[in-house]
Amino acid sequence: MTDTVNGYLSADHDRLDRLLAEASERLRAGDVAVAAQVLAEFAGGLRRHIRLEDELLFPTFDRVTGMNGGPTAVMRQEHRAIERHLELMVAAVDRHDLGAYADEKLAMLDVLGDHNDKEEAIVYPMTDAGLPEGERAALVASLRAFR
Repeated sequence: MTDTVNGYLSADHDRLDRLLAEASERLRAGDVAVAAQVLAEFAGGLRRHIRLEDELLFPTFDRVTGMNGGPTAVMRQEHRAIERHLELMVAAVDRHDLGAYADEKLAMLDVLGDHNDKEEAIVYPMTDAGLPEGERAALVASLRAFR
């Protein structure tokens, strides 16, 4: 169900998880060139996802819940940590340092797992619940069109 914030963004989490798994599998198989391409697609998708949350979703969540600067401030800090680990992962693959890649991936997933769980259990559903149907549909359309 991608006609809700929760549906759309949760599906994007799943898509990104599949890309990361594919990149990691390609690295384990020794296909570094293809792994780097898939990792670049993952990195671009994750950066987009973070930006659309920071720029569109979180301001809406703050407005509809009245929790300005609370949960979304923490989520933004987590985004910065995720981005740092992501950059180090990409750099490790670029220099063919699979050990560093694995370390940074694990560190990123330590933050990302709990982060995504909080979004899918709290932020996304509360945003959906707080918006009238027309506003929710407009937000989902904006999320889909975000570049």
